Amino acid sequence: MERRPLTICAIGSSSSTHVVSRVKCFADRGHRVFLICDSRAGIEGVTELVPSGRPIRGLRSLSLLLSVPGLIRRCRPDVVHVHFAYSPLAWMAAVADRYPLVVSVMGGDVLFDEQGRPTPSGRGLTLRLLESADLITSKSDFLIGVLDRLGGFGAKAVKVVWGVDLKHFRRVDAGGLRAALGLGREDRVILSPRILQRFYNVHLIVEAMPRVIAAIPKARLLITEYHADPAYRDEICRRVEALGLREHVRFVGSVPHEEMPQHYSLADVTVAVPPSDGLPQTLLEGMACGAPSILSRLPRYEELVTHGESALFVDVSRESIADGVIRMLEDADLRERIASAGREIVATHADLDRDADRMEAKYYELLSMPRRRGPGYFRRAWVIGEMALHLLTHDRSLPESASSGRKV
Repeated sequence: MERRPLTICAIGSSSSTHVVSRVKCFADRGHRVFLICDSRAGIEGVTELVPSGRPIRGLRSLSLLLSVPGLIRRCRPDVVHVHFAYSPLAWMAAVADRYPLVVSVMGGDVLFDEQGRPTPSGRGLTLRLLESADLITSKSDFLIGVLDRLGGFGAKAVKVVWGVDLKHFRRVDAGGLRAALGLGREDRVILSPRILQRFYNVHLIVEAMPRVIAAIPKARLLITEYHADPAYRDEICRRVEALGLREHVRFVGSVPHEEMPQHYSLADVTVAVPPSDGLPQTLLEGMACGAPSILSRLPRYEELVTHGESALFVDVSRESIADGVIRMLEDADLRERIASAGREIVATHADLDRDADRMEAKYYELLSMPRRRGPGYFRRAWVIGEMALHLLTHDRSLPESASSGRKV
């Protein structure tokens, strides 16, 4: 049976490459897509809606958020899809008119005890959103287990990796980028692709470099600066100078999403060593481009990759990181084996087109189900009250968490 195009109202950050790629994917399939977001980014084929409203004294953000249910109603959606659950914009979906509601968790939004400092109100609002959802998508079985522990939400969760566009993320000629960065043909490139904030331990990668250089003098570290914390960047710059690494460490800025395949293709190895993680998109992107990965020793990664076969795991210490980098750079057979296995894993388990097919089928399935009752007066009042408390005690602005950026 031929299926009609859908009207999809997504909620998420327009500055998140993950959100942008997801909503654009469905727009490209002929669906009518709206995105309720914090600012307009000019996403082709997507209508972006930014909340507006009359100021409430001392709570400008709350006045903006109260307009979200009206924006959802204006879209007349077949389905509402929230990307990243710990967000003021997302929480308002729990008090909107009753439409089929999908919530995609990314990791940092539900790993309350591992990442960030969630407020009690923020935690409660996120749980209320998950409770309201008709369907939850999770990037991994590990996160489904987290959802179960949070309140039995794993029962309505399905695993959707939200992989990568394999037409875009693939091995490419990076010779032009090598020349533009002033790198020699013999230079060995180590890439740090994660967010430039302390949580991701980029300073430990820098501190591993003297040991790496002692073994491999041509080693060069490239640090991307997505969502960079200026103070942390300055601290790393001082550390680079103190360690005499100026010629061996390059900051390459906030690399546009469309240019990342060149950076991955240039890299001999990527390194990412956070103390906590979900299933990072940078790992999938790098693997798709044939860049072997060094990762912190988190058991949850083993759901996708295996130590010594499709990645190398290291302890979160400068010594262990250095040993992993040296081993990878000195062993060409290991690099090729890991790179080849990584490309195969992404093609099999993390193809965005295949994930979109599955999500599209779930949308139509939700439309065929009886619609549940909308939130009552007391639930609306509770959510709005908790929202006001969260904004008063934590945040008066309307930004999305950095975790909704290039990370997950």
